[in-house]
Amino acid sequence: MANPTPTLDEQYLQTVNDQRNYLQRLQEAFNLHCDQITAETEGKLTPIPETDTDSRGKIIDEQKKKLSEALAQLKTEIENSSNATRKKLEEINTQREALKLKEIEDMMTK
Repeated sequence: MANPTPTLDEQYLQTVNDQRNYLQRLQEAFNLHCDQITAETEGKLTPIPETDTDSRGKIIDEQKKKLSEALAQLKTEIENSSNATRKKLEEINTQREALKLKEIEDMMTK
């Protein structure tokens, strides 16, 4: 037997939960990516003497650039995803409002 169509309240909650789960996965992927950048940087710094501040500084600057790019990508993805979720939630709310108005109209015409 097929599952009945979820109610608007269920759709709303599912949308919120889906977004929360997506953001958690996104955060985990971001953290992993940052850890990889840090490990890569540490690997590059290891053979360079601490007295070679110019070379070490260039490597650190490269790391900062990569981390900044990763953060910018994260912010963009969060914004895009949140906008899409917000639109979906607004559509669900519009449907809920239309149903409530129809219920009121039906009550008034009986």
